[in-house]
Amino acid sequence: MESLKIALASDWFFPSVGGIEYHVHDLATHLTAIGHEVHVITRFGAYPDEKLPYDVHRFKGRITINSLHVSIGTDMLKKVNELYKKEHFDMTHGHSIYSPTAVGVSNLSSGIRRVPSMITNHSFLGNSMLNPAYIAVLRLSLRKVNSFIAVSEAVERDLRSILGKSLRGRPIYTIPNGIDTEFWRPAEDKEETKSELGYKGVVVTTTSRLTKRKRVHIIPKIARTIREDYGDNITFLIIGDGPERKNIEEAIKKYRVNDMVKLLGKQPRENIKKYLQASDIYLSPTIYEAFGLAALEALACGVPVVANNHGGISEIVNHNSSGLLSQNDYELLQNLRKLIEDEELREKMGKEARRSVEKRFTWDKIVWDILTVYKETMNLTPMQPFALYKLYQTLKRGIANASVFNL
Repeated sequence: MESLKIALASDWFFPSVGGIEYHVHDLATHLTAIGHEVHVITRFGAYPDEKLPYDVHRFKGRITINSLHVSIGTDMLKKVNELYKKEHFDMTHGHSIYSPTAVGVSNLSSGIRRVPSMITNHSFLGNSMLNPAYIAVLRLSLRKVNSFIAVSEAVERDLRSILGKSLRGRPIYTIPNGIDTEFWRPAEDKEETKSELGYKGVVVTTTSRLTKRKRVHIIPKIARTIREDYGDNITFLIIGDGPERKNIEEAIKKYRVNDMVKLLGKQPRENIKKYLQASDIYLSPTIYEAFGLAALEALACGVPVVANNHGGISEIVNHNSSGLLSQNDYELLQNLRKLIEDEELREKMGKEARRSVEKRFTWDKIVWDILTVYKETMNLTPMQPFALYKLYQTLKRGIANASVFNL
């Protein structure tokens, strides 16, 4: 495939840290490594961009919401438009239909600059009384995007429901997130790693943003039940931060499991990897997961996953092979018990977990799947420019030069 000049656009990029941020970085890095020129278009922020193997362009719009890490405005898009005039991109790839920058740049790309655009949707819409109005805005704002990627079949169904008839035959491709299997890998000696961190017995780990939707608050209650059955030889590690942290701390006190439930807060990637390498089981209590990148990281580290059989996480965990899927919280607890009791089964599932990731989710595979979608999108019938832009171009050229009277 010939070299492409690709723009990746999203509000969510370094210095903020999360699943989309690392996805954009990893995709940009791997595209660059195989000979493509990548430019990331994102919001303002202090970060050593010069150390990255690709170009980063940061813009600040008039409307900025720091708590959500978003920034947008017509002044910002004017500057992005100048960038497009200068760089002559072949493809624009936005990340998240809920990112103002991703949506704004994608619309500018295909609706003004005539550069094909697509957006990867990484998450569910969620439940809100404002959904009807929000969906109407999404349908309007996404009308110039040429194609879409969903990170799971569950997200694809959600996206089709959101767009409805406004999809107008535009393709949605399902491509999962990729993972760096050189970084996320099993420890050479799990017990040694566990000892270095000061733990013993069975270690059960959860990495998550602490929100109500993630349901991490049920872990202290689960821990109390587990203690009644197995004593104190179990440690639960919760890695992450968020608005529910205080409630989780109170639940730990309420169920008197301070000694066995460790709330570790937000951790850098290197630390998360080490905690996973020391873990025997990964526990995911959420029932509303778009993909499950944290669970994928655990699988890559050779850790079997116990999760609910809902959303995208059920598409990456093979039941009775790389983990155990549950229909409700009672089954979740029973499956957790099953793995706690059976060390041989944990080891068998851990090995299969690693194999499944190497087979399906490596960036070496995912990056070529995405490139195939780029080519297919570039071969689609180009979107018509925005009507106002066509009018502006007509007036700019002059009525005579536009051949208005030569019908």
